[in-house]
Amino acid sequence: MDQFLSIPFRPTHYGMKKVAFLLVLACMKGLSAQQTNVTPARDGFIGIATDARALGQGDMGVATSADAFSQFWNPSKYVFSDKKFELGITQILANRKELNGFSQLSISFYNKLDKRSAYGLSVRNYAYTIDQFVEFGAARATHEVSIDGSYSLRLGDTFAMSVGGRFISLKGKAPLRNGFSEESASNLYGIDVSGFFYGNEMAYKKFNGRWRAGFNVSNLRGRSLNDNTDIEIYAPSMLKVGTGFDFIFDQDRILGITSEYKMLLDPHIENADGEKLDFGLEGSVASLGLEFVFREKLVARTGCSYGIDRPTDSFVPLGAGFRGRYVDVDVAFLLGLAEEENPVRRKLRISLSLDLEEVFSGERLVSETP
Repeated sequence: MDQFLSIPFRPTHYGMKKVAFLLVLACMKGLSAQQTNVTPARDGFIGIATDARALGQGDMGVATSADAFSQFWNPSKYVFSDKKFELGITQILANRKELNGFSQLSISFYNKLDKRSAYGLSVRNYAYTIDQFVEFGAARATHEVSIDGSYSLRLGDTFAMSVGGRFISLKGKAPLRNGFSEESASNLYGIDVSGFFYGNEMAYKKFNGRWRAGFNVSNLRGRSLNDNTDIEIYAPSMLKVGTGFDFIFDQDRILGITSEYKMLLDPHIENADGEKLDFGLEGSVASLGLEFVFREKLVARTGCSYGIDRPTDSFVPLGAGFRGRYVDVDVAFLLGLAEEENPVRRKLRISLSLDLEEVFSGERLVSETP
């Protein structure tokens, strides 16, 4: 037994493929045994992922490589980006024939000031009509806007940290208790703290590899402001941790495997009397994601999200992407595995990432051509 324990672990191409396959099977088996009785989230839309790349890997992004949408997941990644500044746009369109029509528009931007620092900005807009919140037979709609900003600083060759701020405004919320006002609104300020480790490329026996790891503590805050009811806005504080590894087989083939765990830090809401209300999110979420990049142009993604006591966060996604000189295009589709589904189930998500440095440099070259 001691001799067996002393054998060093060396990841291999086929061995890691088997491990990833077994993890996906285990996740699928766990999904089929879940309970489906959950309390619907009141206005926790702020936690819904903003981009197709993250959704295509199982709704994760705290430990994946940097992209235009890192503001939502982990802004510390921006200083490790190979691009100077990018603009990212994601749209989810609602089906107007559905009573529970959900729509989302997200715009993100970041700029690397130098090799050690970067800042990011994003605006997210959500709209949702909720049939669970009915008073006198009338369904009510909610509208939520989040404005985020962050500053990232590289503390070493492989590690960076960031601090971010967030302003959230929710209008038309429909509380289940303490009355209802159609003009009810809440404003809230939140703070994020995150870190990201992006290891150096290392040579193994049959391939090169790179380790990644990250964490993010989001929506640290006090009570909401200008709330017209006794119930404050529900934007849950959350801890996200993750780790991953890139298998760099050659210049044309890279396989990234990432795992992530999300845990709510305040799963319930209290009213003015300190009583816990019976709505909100519960439990935590574990995810596994796979991303295969071919010739730095074509990308295929899949994964598994397992909601622990949260069946609405249990799903298997499918995703793909194309990387061009000026723009990256990503698409993702979510296959829900619970009776009470995620509000973005069966909705195609499309994300565009514009390399503004390439766009502007191309315009200058055209204008300078005689």
